[in-house]
Amino acid sequence: MRTLSEPHCPDAAEARGKLAELIVRRRGLFDAAPGQPRFRYPIMAALAPVATSRGGEVAYPGDPMCLYSALTLTIQRSVARLRAGLAEEPSPDDVCADWGEYPDDDYRRTANGPRSELIADSRTTDGHVFDPRIWDQVARDRFIAEIRALQPKVLLISSVSAAHRYALDMAELAKTHAPHCVVIVGGRHADETIRYHDATRTAEFSWSSTVEVLRDGRAAQVVDFVVAGDGAPLLDLLLRAVSLTATPGFGPTGNAEIVNALTLLMSSEDGIQGSGTIVGFCPAEAVVVPVRGARLSSAELPSPYEAFSIRARFGVFTESGSSPAGSRTAHMMTLDSCPFKCTFCSESIQVSNRPTRFAVSETEHVAQRVLGLINWGAEAVFFDDPVFWGGNWKAINGFCQDLMRYRGALPGDAPFEWGAQLTVDVVLNRAKADEVRAGLDLMRRSGCTYIYIGVESMAERVMAHVGKNLLRRNPEAWVSKVREALATIRGHGMRVGSSVLFGLDGENRETIEETVEEIGRLIDDGLLIMASPNILTYHPGTAITAAHGQDRLDYHSRKDNRPPYTYFEEAYPEVVSRLLTEDDIWYIHKSAAARWGSIRNNAAEAVAEAAI
Repeated sequence: MRTLSEPHCPDAAEARGKLAELIVRRRGLFDAAPGQPRFRYPIMAALAPVATSRGGEVAYPGDPMCLYSALTLTIQRSVARLRAGLAEEPSPDDVCADWGEYPDDDYRRTANGPRSELIADSRTTDGHVFDPRIWDQVARDRFIAEIRALQPKVLLISSVSAAHRYALDMAELAKTHAPHCVVIVGGRHADETIRYHDATRTAEFSWSSTVEVLRDGRAAQVVDFVVAGDGAPLLDLLLRAVSLTATPGFGPTGNAEIVNALTLLMSSEDGIQGSGTIVGFCPAEAVVVPVRGARLSSAELPSPYEAFSIRARFGVFTESGSSPAGSRTAHMMTLDSCPFKCTFCSESIQVSNRPTRFAVSETEHVAQRVLGLINWGAEAVFFDDPVFWGGNWKAINGFCQDLMRYRGALPGDAPFEWGAQLTVDVVLNRAKADEVRAGLDLMRRSGCTYIYIGVESMAERVMAHVGKNLLRRNPEAWVSKVREALATIRGHGMRVGSSVLFGLDGENRETIEETVEEIGRLIDDGLLIMASPNILTYHPGTAITAAHGQDRLDYHSRKDNRPPYTYFEEAYPEVVSRLLTEDDIWYIHKSAAARWGSIRNNAAEAVAEAAI
């Protein structure tokens, strides 16, 4: 554990006085800058991809929902400020990031697939995101062109762990081509690698965290701030501090001044929102700013699509017939962490410790959001929850009833379908058999056509260590339970896809062969329409990472990946399961392709799904 310095937080009266002085100076500085954009500065956001090989055509199966969600509040503030104009008296929000205006309905209904317009030329909030899906020379050249054209005052990068090496590359390119750009990094990698302990007022950083990678020189000092925790309110707070210190034009913005403005805002304002940690890299030190404001529920946050077009197409949804790549699909979440405790999962409540969710009583609100997405051009919706509604069948049933009621009010009969993720034990909850049966029936009647289930392994000796078989009321063998769960879903008229994970505890060539064959039998019997083979990669904070002694994960070195690792999403030689040899990984790739045939995700689909 390493402790960094924390800033001094003045008392409320002192903070309000200093903040007022800063606001007045800020207005005078911008008033005296003729020819500059009126009290605003250019900004862009980027999603760091996880793959470097295209492997064929890359579809758009999933919108970058973590990034969209994190941007909701800062964009809402910016749009409101630009619409209202400059207040008569100096205000904390005088200067704001220039996100543009929300898309109109025509834009929302027609804009999908990759963005083609330069961010510098876009006047919509949707146009301010760089989302390459693949990080190759083509994407790098496009990114450089965007940075050069826009010269952003701030660049926001969202990154999962497997994308962190490319996030660092993006940050370095931004500093090269827009030297005074403030680079802010957040996303799941930050969440997984930063822990703040309130009792001791100390911050703990994983060896693979952005903070440690920069502090010990494994990467250049190309990141200014790292945000972990409740993304939307913390990012809004940090960008307000940037706005209080930003200079007109292309001059530098000092990180120490931003940290000072951040502490003034936190000390002077009541009702600070969000919980998490902001780390700022200041001259000679890194400064930790713990934020302990009120948590916001999903219902209190704007829809992630309020500022963005629905760009994804997902090949499992085809009822619209609008494209060979699948229906235009919006992605939603009712909760962003899993209530279960699988040893390998970075979405487990044991890792995230901070679920943002809709309450089980808010099913009507979620149904209304789905209705809004349909009005914005969605032909399908996929719920990316680790487990749909946390596996609460009362909430699932209520949502389906609300959705049918609201859809009945829509004019016309445009095709619409949806899908979600469940687990074997949630489907086979014997204690609530009637509720489950009614729920699956309601899901199908309300338009659900597809369920995704994590099978993980079909070897009993492997599944005994995973922590997934949680309902001990169902003592049957795992293989039998998987088959029964899939048959139950199929019996209610819904298709099933699955993920299979190789490299868990107990894995060897025999269990690999067993899983490949048993999944093949499920395919032969028509119980699976898709099977996705995956290789275990270690995530910071998971139980299996600790058990295997993998406390130094190389998620920063910018090395070229190679087969067979490139055939699996998020797989790099430095971070895959120590229980698998390279020969094992080649065997998994070839044997799954031979036994599962076209039901197996091909390379292009595997690359594309990594972007979800």
